[in-house]
Amino acid sequence: MRYAVLTSGSCGNCYAFSDGERTILVDDGLTLTGLRRRLEDVQIPVDSVSDVYVTHMHPDHSKGLGVLCRRLGARVHASRQCMDSDECIFNRLGLGRGDVDVFDFGDTLVSGDFTLTPFRTSHDSAGSAGYHIATPSVSFFLMTDTGLFSEESISLARGCDVLFVESNYDETMLENGGYPSFLKRRIDGPRGHMSNTQARDFLSRAEALDRKVFLIHLSENNNSVEAVGRLYEGRDGVTICERGRTYGGYDV
Repeated sequence: MRYAVLTSGSCGNCYAFSDGERTILVDDGLTLTGLRRRLEDVQIPVDSVSDVYVTHMHPDHSKGLGVLCRRLGARVHASRQCMDSDECIFNRLGLGRGDVDVFDFGDTLVSGDFTLTPFRTSHDSAGSAGYHIATPSVSFFLMTDTGLFSEESISLARGCDVLFVESNYDETMLENGGYPSFLKRRIDGPRGHMSNTQARDFLSRAEALDRKVFLIHLSENNNSVEAVGRLYEGRDGVTICERGRTYGGYDV
């Protein structure tokens, strides 16, 4: 099993999981050229991509979906609430209802040896989701773009081998920064993003601080690798993902 953070942050988000024959993505905020290059960099064949599971429809997570579907034949999966609320965005990407496999929260999603459990997140995009991804040999947890975390998410994360968790902003940097007040309150509100301390608290409550953890979706203006790192001194299994960089080719 090979996995990668192809890119993370406001410039684009895409995460790949491959069993050697089939590859699934969570989100596709990349051009097809960018996706091809980054998959090649981590030695995952682009023609192995079969499915992409959407967290939500903000452009940095979704702008590549239409081309991915048309050019590679990948199936797009999104929550019913996401499809119902953002059908116009899907349409602008050239995706109709027939191109999207819609799920309800509580459904179990299967793609080859991958079994996914979607769960609700709290973001200002309808039907936003995180995913627990199970395979016969390893389990993954991915949660991004959420202002709150739930008991369900803690339960799903507990026991996972590899976790991808948003650590978007440093509270002091956000408050002292140049963003207008309304935008600061959007970011740190219940339908915004996870702060560094929220992410640390989540991982602690999920008993995951001794696991392989990737901290993702760091803000360009309101966070830094150094600010995040101060919360994880001595934790060798934590990777802090710089905005726009690829982290991958990991085998488990």
